[in-house]
Amino acid sequence: MMLWMTQFFVKDPWAQIQRDRSLAVLESMWMEEGYFAREPWLQHVRIAFANYGVSVGLQAVDAIPKRIARLNTYFDSYRSGDEYDRAAITHVMSCNSHFPGLLLRD
Repeated sequence: MMLWMTQFFVKDPWAQIQRDRSLAVLESMWMEEGYFAREPWLQHVRIAFANYGVSVGLQAVDAIPKRIARLNTYFDSYRSGDEYDRAAITHVMSCNSHFPGLLLRD
């Protein structure tokens, strides 16, 4: 969400630093299967809700669109088998990831 927030403060130094740091950490968390790991050291942990949030943040700063498309495709069929598969908020975030609309400044 911090990455998403930077779209509103593009010229502020703190936002530029946060954007750069966020993108660098996300680079280390990308898994070629098509998702961002939960943490850089937890590469096997994939959470749809968190990935959808990352997607919105990336769309807000217009970064790495190919990965956004890949993670949406990945989580369209991935099921963790836990309660988050059925949680309404996960499905709301999926919609936001696919159609961010008014969440994006421009």
